[in-house]
This record gives sequence, structure tokens and C-alpha cells, in this order.
Amino acid sequence: MRTTTIINGKGGVGKTTTTHALATGLNRTEDISRYKTLAVDYDPQGNLSFAFGADMLNSPTMYHVINGDISIKEAIQHTPQGDIIVGNASLTKIESMFAGDDIFEGLDKLKEQLQLVAGEYTHVFIDNQPLIGGMLTRQTLIAADDLVVPMVADMFTIQGLARLEKAVESIQKRDNPQLFIAGLLLTKHNPRTVFGTSVGQAIVKWAESHDTIVFDSFIREGISVKEAQAKKKSLFDYAPSGNPSIDYLMFIQEYLQRGKVS
Repeated sequence: MRTTTIINGKGGVGKTTTTHALATGLNRTEDISRYKTLAVDYDPQGNLSFAFGADMLNSPTMYHVINGDISIKEAIQHTPQGDIIVGNASLTKIESMFAGDDIFEGLDKLKEQLQLVAGEYTHVFIDNQPLIGGMLTRQTLIAADDLVVPMVADMFTIQGLARLEKAVESIQKRDNPQLFIAGLLLTKHNPRTVFGTSVGQAIVKWAESHDTIVFDSFIREGISVKEAQAKKKSLFDYAPSGNPSIDYLMFIQEYLQRGKVS
């Protein structure tokens, strides 16, 4: 099972959309028996859960699993788009569950729970809140084999990468030395814009210095993304011929080449 966390400290860069596309896109492969995915909404806003059309109000989150109220298998919702553990405001309680001297006890909790379903899924995709350094983010980095960083090529990008760099290096040194960055994914991208600006060059340089890549695939902006989420449908079902769907399918193939399922 390969566990990938989709992360960026900057909001509005397509973390939830990318998580949704990865989970639902792999479920749509021609060889249906080859991939089975679990999406984990680890953002208290619960946007991924909404996009999946999951029950967000009456169902347990990973907080309830980690708190011992319910087993992880009981927390999984089976939706037409795929399996998901929903997220809502209850996740904020995890931050206070392991405060002070108990903080190190809580860091492995998400990883421990996901290992209980390792034989049932080929991939787990974790959606994060736009906050680097908190308990929720640290737990996902410890639980993950790798991370994907959706991003837009603007002046604030490098600042966000610097914060992410510190968090990843800290986790690699102490808790998860095998963690690697699968790649940086440009989202909301206009292919007519020349990716040779100082920002673009800095992004490529950052990737090279961290033994990773900027994915060749990029995601063009399209209204179908927001419409599909509003309709609680997979992007590939709602607008299969739209630019974002085409781009995400290409990205998924590239993602698969950047890591192996153990």
C-alpha cells in the first residue's frame, strides 16, 4: 500500500481537487482489480468529504478512530466515487489530544490506524489543511510514503516551499526517514504562459535540490472542477473531455511512475 499526502501550506492551490482526482481517477482504471483507493479527509473544513458526497454530519472522522470510539474499518464510507474517511471540525480535537508531554505519543497514531487496512487498498490519499507544522500535518507526513505538492507559480510559492521544507526535513530526521517528495504539481496553470520566469526557475531549482521534480503534467484551470465538486461528482464523470480531466489523467500516470506500491 502506498500512502501519499497532498500538502501545501498555501490555500487555494488545488490540494483537495488533486486528492479527489487521484482517488477517483485510480478507481476508474480499465483493470478494476489493479487499484483500490482510500481517501482520508484530514482537513477540518471537510471539502473533500463534500466533493465525495459523503455523510459529514453523522459519521465518525479519524478523530473518533484515534480516540478509540470506533474502528477504522467502521469509519470508512463506501460512496459511488470510492471509499473515504470523512473530515469535519472534530479533527481539531486531535491537536489538543496530544499536547505537552503527550505530543510524541500522538505522532504515530494516524500511521498505526492506516496500517490496519494496508491489505485492503493499493493507495491511500490524505488531504491536508493549509497549515504546516501542526499535529494534523505532522501525523500525515509520518504516515505517508511520499507527498505531492500542488502549487501555482506565483510570487508566494517559494515562501510556502520554505515552510514545507522545514517540516519535511524535521520528519525525515526523527520519524520517517523514507519519506520523499514525489513531485511538485502546477495547478490552475496557463500553458501559454512561459514557465521561464524567475519564479519558475526558482521552483525547478528547489525541486532539483530536494531530489524531486516538477511534474511534466500540469493542470489547466477549468470551470468543470468547481461544478463537479458542487454536484458531488467525480471530475472524470462530470466532464471527462474537459481540460482538467485530461490533465489529471496524465498526471496520475506520471504519479504512478514516481513511486512503487509496497
